[in-house]
Amino acid sequence: MVMSDLKRYEKIKDAFFKKIEHKEEKLYLDNKNLNLIKNSIPNFISDDLDNLTNKMSEFYDEVRFPNYDDCEDYASLYDKGIKNLFTKRIDQELSYGTNTLELGCGTGQLSLFLARGNRNIFSVDISNGSLILGEKFRIENDIKNVYFMKMDVFDLKFKKNYFDFTISNGVLHHTKDARKAFNSLVEVTKPGGLIVIGLYHKYGRFFTKVKQKLARLLGKNIFFLDQTSLKIKSKDKRNAWVTDQFLNPHETLHLPSQTMQWFKEEGVEFVNLIPHSDDISKPLFQTREEPKLSFINEFLMLFNMNQIQEGGFFVIIGRKNKY
Repeated sequence: MVMSDLKRYEKIKDAFFKKIEHKEEKLYLDNKNLNLIKNSIPNFISDDLDNLTNKMSEFYDEVRFPNYDDCEDYASLYDKGIKNLFTKRIDQELSYGTNTLELGCGTGQLSLFLARGNRNIFSVDISNGSLILGEKFRIENDIKNVYFMKMDVFDLKFKKNYFDFTISNGVLHHTKDARKAFNSLVEVTKPGGLIVIGLYHKYGRFFTKVKQKLARLLGKNIFFLDQTSLKIKSKDKRNAWVTDQFLNPHETLHLPSQTMQWFKEEGVEFVNLIPHSDDISKPLFQTREEPKLSFINEFLMLFNMNQIQEGGFFVIIGRKNKY
């Protein structure tokens, strides 16, 4: 690891609510020396994690998902990103120079993909193994504006109202309290800033839940019964997908109507919902009319298969009110 790389953190010191300094190849937060993972990744977790959070940390230390088997360099990572309509739209519509937080970045592929455009990307996770994988790719490709950090979602060290754009895609439902984790995201987003969250759909996970029960008997051999798994050529990548989807120690299920209520309670204006019956050619961050989400409508969302994502989850986008 490149020790002098820590000096980069001087550039983003205004993001933290306590003083952060770089001295003699070390980082200090409020004059306290931060432990470093592999001499490069600052660990902002000082207290013991609760049992569930610790279990999830250990799980993703083993299941580094997604891995970099199909990404030899930044060009191949970027090519992978633009082939996905959702990530391509984010990159196209996210302004130049934005301060961006990815909460639960995992191995950091989205963060690294968004590194273009002189954006400062803050990439937070609790898994050492996943962070190490992302940091290795960052260093090998000389990417200076992505900052991997170990930090607890329930104890973020950032200033309130700081980030222009915050995203937590497929993460909050793996925490001990998805609602409280959402609050943490809102707190650090600036008024007028965009918030993107992806959550498991209560109805969309029905068949996945059945496969999870079968996985207790079959283990990773469950991939024979999963269409997505059968399309994955790499054994390691397939095992990571199967383990994440069917052998994960904790997940909660949600509905768009529930998360829209969270938005209202926390002063976040609805912008977009995916899947949505609206024209998907419209800009991702263009405000839509708020959908009427009855039980029937939420159930019928699942049949909009041209938009719904793998694993049965939905994405909802909001803008934090300016007042």
